Amino acid sequence: MAYINSVSLGYQIGAVTVSNGLVKKHLGLSNAQLAMYEAAVNIGAISGALLSSLISQPLGRRGVFLCSAFFFIAGSLVQALSWTYASLLVGILLVGLGVGIGLAIDPLYIAEISPPGGRGFFVTYSEAAITAGQLLGFIVALIIQFTAGSWGGAWRLMLGLGVVPAAALAYATIFILPESPRWLARHGREEEARKVLEEDLQWDATRASAILEDIRGEASQTTGDESQTWLGLLQLARTKPAARRMLLVGIGAAVAQQLSGIDAVFYNYVQAADAVGFGRLWKVYATLVGFGTCKLLTAFASMYLLDTVGRRPLVVASGFATSAVLFLLALAFRWSTDERGNAGFQTLIILLFYAYVISFEIGLGPGCWLVPSECFYNDIRMRAMSLATFANRCTTTGVVGTAISIQRAWSWSGFYAWYGSTCLVGAVFLFVFLPETKGKSLEQMYTYFEKLTGGDMGASLRASEGGRAGVA
Repeated sequence: MAYINSVSLGYQIGAVTVSNGLVKKHLGLSNAQLAMYEAAVNIGAISGALLSSLISQPLGRRGVFLCSAFFFIAGSLVQALSWTYASLLVGILLVGLGVGIGLAIDPLYIAEISPPGGRGFFVTYSEAAITAGQLLGFIVALIIQFTAGSWGGAWRLMLGLGVVPAAALAYATIFILPESPRWLARHGREEEARKVLEEDLQWDATRASAILEDIRGEASQTTGDESQTWLGLLQLARTKPAARRMLLVGIGAAVAQQLSGIDAVFYNYVQAADAVGFGRLWKVYATLVGFGTCKLLTAFASMYLLDTVGRRPLVVASGFATSAVLFLLALAFRWSTDERGNAGFQTLIILLFYAYVISFEIGLGPGCWLVPSECFYNDIRMRAMSLATFANRCTTTGVVGTAISIQRAWSWSGFYAWYGSTCLVGAVFLFVFLPETKGKSLEQMYTYFEKLTGGDMGASLRASEGGRAGVA
């Protein structure tokens, strides 16, 4: 049920992608206003990412899900009913708050209720659900274009239907989802945590006891950490090498994902397709449905590979492959000056976009949310995950907000070459700093990062030895 949040998030991305041209035409927006509209969802998401950690402490993980659903519903309705540019921005900013909250809570919650050996599989479902939401948005747009394409307000339907998955999320949160057992245990509610593990998640009593023992052991290692404020988190990074490496890896992975230019590339795909010579809008939407389907199938493949091949090799290889495809797109558009409308050239561009989707989704897409969701220890996980989401959305805001200007200044060839370069920077970072976290319980992460940074391991190992043996 937690995946519904990601479906809602993905639908918003898909709806904005397919409707932005119609919104621009109907409301008479300038290029600068359209760029601001596309970037506004990420501006809202920056605030949502920070808000998620503040409400998680008193309200728990379920409270964060409810807030996410509320902002999605409100933002979708305000956009659908907008008659001015100002009200449109208010709606997209509300949606952005839901996006930021959702990105922070979804992979984290799923990681906290998943067994170590299958965590990659289950967390990657979140990325697959985002893709499914995008695909749903593309399909809805295609249907609306066929049935109501002549109506000037067709974009209102595309954006307004975002209330459906958000309402389903609210229902699931209230009536189905249990609270995270790790949040319960760290807030002195161990018996409730045990009940969730044994009854809701159906873990046997021995295994549930081992997890709770691990949580107590980790707490003894990190007692005294001033991690409940942003300044405290930064103080930890300054004084504890293990915490500093965790933050570098988690936040760096979240940033590296968006350096691939994924949002900018797809937000501006309709305009790129027009430059190639696609004359009919339904053809553009049909290719988007194809990309969304390919992205979803690749996400399902990644679910298995992240737990078998591992996080590091898959994510690093994905980063370099995505960069290479972007450079190939740049070369293709540079050689396309006289190829507008050429069917062979259009086929080449579509195939390169498929390659881009596959190379991104096989590793960077799911892996760069999986790593932050699992590399932080319990006391700092929500706040650190919020910080990683904040950095991710700040990067996205910069990437999306400058995309149109980059394209106008450097042409489509320069547009793709720029994102190929930034993606390459992210891939190099991941190659240098990303460790392998496959198969480790969340309570082992602090010990693992202490080892990576050369910390004193004796006390840590003794504190967690019994719980780890139980989990094994």
